[in-house]
Amino acid sequence: MAPLSPHLQIYKPFLTMIFSISSRIGMIAFAFSLPFFALWVGSINALPNLHFFLSSLMNFFPIKLLLIFWFFIFNHHLLNGFKYFLWSYALGLDLKKVYLVTYIILFLNVIMTIYFSWVILL
Repeated sequence: MAPLSPHLQIYKPFLTMIFSISSRIGMIAFAFSLPFFALWVGSINALPNLHFFLSSLMNFFPIKLLLIFWFFIFNHHLLNGFKYFLWSYALGLDLKKVYLVTYIILFLNVIMTIYFSWVILL
């Protein structure tokens, strides 16, 4: 049975659509991780033993990879927010500038994540 209305599956994916969808999905995952991050940061003064335990967990390699992915998601959403901020003032709305800004965001996100990875993995 065919769908009653067009759906995403009939569209060829393009960069800005992928960025928009991945930003929304990433922020859902980010929202679920915030209580754990708040527990880790909040335990610094309140529960030093818990903080020591959580910090020792952070030294495991899979957790470090998860932190790097978490940082990538955060950067992706943050940098896309700057793009939408520019769009709210009707700046850079022609197609060439939209793709230019999107590629700049991708480049900056990769550079920021590589730098963060270098800091975390040491």
